[in-house]
Amino acid sequence: MHSSRESGLAGKLRLMLRMAGASPWRWVASTLVLSLLLAALDTLGVAAMVPLTQLIGGADPTTGFLGTISSALGTTDPATLIPAVAGIVMGLFVIKSAAALVFRWWLLGRTTRVSALSAAELMRRYVLAPYSDHRGRRMSEVYRNVNDATNQAASVLLGVMTLVTDALVVVAITVILAITAPLVTLLTVALFGFFVFGLQHLLRGRQARIGEEMADASLEAWQYLMPGLEGFREARLTSSARTFVNGFRNARLRYARAGRELGILSEAPRYVLEIVFVIAIVGISIFLFATGSSAQAITVLGVFAAASLRALPTLNRITATLATIRTGRAGLDIVSRISEELEVGGTHDEEPRDDIRYGGDITLRGVTFRYPDAAVPVLDELTLTIAENRTTAFVGSSGAGKSTLLDLILGLLEPTSGAIECGGRSIFDDRAGWYRGLGVVPQDVFLINDTLAANIAFGEDPERIDLGRITEVVAMAQLEALIAELPEGLQTTVGERGVRLSGGQRQRLGLARALYRRPGILVLDEATSALDNATEHEIATTLRSLQGTMTILIVAHRLSTVRSADTLVFLQAGRIASMGTFEDVRGESVEFARLVELGELN
Repeated sequence: MHSSRESGLAGKLRLMLRMAGASPWRWVASTLVLSLLLAALDTLGVAAMVPLTQLIGGADPTTGFLGTISSALGTTDPATLIPAVAGIVMGLFVIKSAAALVFRWWLLGRTTRVSALSAAELMRRYVLAPYSDHRGRRMSEVYRNVNDATNQAASVLLGVMTLVTDALVVVAITVILAITAPLVTLLTVALFGFFVFGLQHLLRGRQARIGEEMADASLEAWQYLMPGLEGFREARLTSSARTFVNGFRNARLRYARAGRELGILSEAPRYVLEIVFVIAIVGISIFLFATGSSAQAITVLGVFAAASLRALPTLNRITATLATIRTGRAGLDIVSRISEELEVGGTHDEEPRDDIRYGGDITLRGVTFRYPDAAVPVLDELTLTIAENRTTAFVGSSGAGKSTLLDLILGLLEPTSGAIECGGRSIFDDRAGWYRGLGVVPQDVFLINDTLAANIAFGEDPERIDLGRITEVVAMAQLEALIAELPEGLQTTVGERGVRLSGGQRQRLGLARALYRRPGILVLDEATSALDNATEHEIATTLRSLQGTMTILIVAHRLSTVRSADTLVFLQAGRIASMGTFEDVRGESVEFARLVELGELN
């Protein structure tokens, strides 16, 4: 990806096009070429009005361009020429309108595609960003940026391209008018220019502020929508749904008020221009009849009338487009800033570098970890060897550093100092290769609203799901009884976040998911802390059956979960206080023995 920092409207639009995988120059050039062709058709339509108005005004049909038409048709009779020329004019306007419609369809398709692809690219950068960066993000802001901000940014791109096309049309029409009546055209351009640019100068600042207001209101709406729906259970039990609904309503009303003001400010110039147009026509008529012949005046007025059919709607669209561009700038600025920040933060590569799998003991040498905003390290000079194909449990009071240590071993965080290796090779040499050998069961297993089979083979292409392997891990995770009770078996949909399953069923499903990957290292991060004793006993039995076949790492509070571990590591204040078998640690560490007695490990 291109990484230079972009500034200004053009630079930010180039960045967005590159995010969508498009070449900015080719994309813009192709649009400009078609815009020029469209402007040429407009020019022909207006230019064709000149001979028509000349004929109606009684001009000699044998001279100039009229002579060419008369020769082509083989007649000089006005009764024949006028309908023929009028038909040509009508045909040109029909062709122009059809071409404009096709061009608009084509341009909308291109810009909406850019919107979709840039949103997907922004999501890609978010989901492949460093874990440490992800932990500090507000999800409401992420959702706003990926959805609403990219739509706003795309509206700017469409607006700029529309503005260029309309400006070319106005220029082409102005050229024809200038050839027909230079002085009148100059006065008309000056009049419309004064009002158009004057109005835009007055509205520019307010329209930009409306865009910022709409972006802020969109973020606020996400901040109320997410806890109200994703925290549905808690909202119901605390009777706080009203708070979230009211907050969401106020944010949407704030957005609606800004939208109304934007609509008025976008449409107001149209009414002003219509008034200016009437004044201009009256002024032109007075000037033409006062300074020239009636025939000449009719010719010029006819051309100006035809031109106004194209120019006035185009000018109205230009003023509305300028409003869209200014309000959309807030979203474009967000997309540009966030995409560059994410790119600077680095991107995880999900493809392993080679087919060499990690294997051997996991070794931590002098590992220290300190969060950027922390005064003291969470882990301090920790040295440890985790034997291959053995079960190692990490225990300790809250704040001892267990979860941070696990995130380091998983490769989600990098040590501030020290090294973590597996078989003598740093796990950070090939993170994707390291992740390939891991199976992780978290405390809160994330389930998608899909079938049991799809949840077990999480992230797998549906066509590549190994049903034989799923059957194996279902048995290993003791899910057979659950599957047998369900009418659709493995094809049963679990509901959003697995609401149709109990806590124990979700954990066993998480274990089956981890085992599906055929891991060399199985990690359980507080996976049994919220389970009833019977379910915890079943999972502990499964883990004992796996001992010796893979490296198992456990972070847990329950005594029954860690008692049978080959090695127990007791952490205190980011250091290893004691290590050995369960009985060894209890005999060596007074604090650990006290925790066992108090039932904090039971």
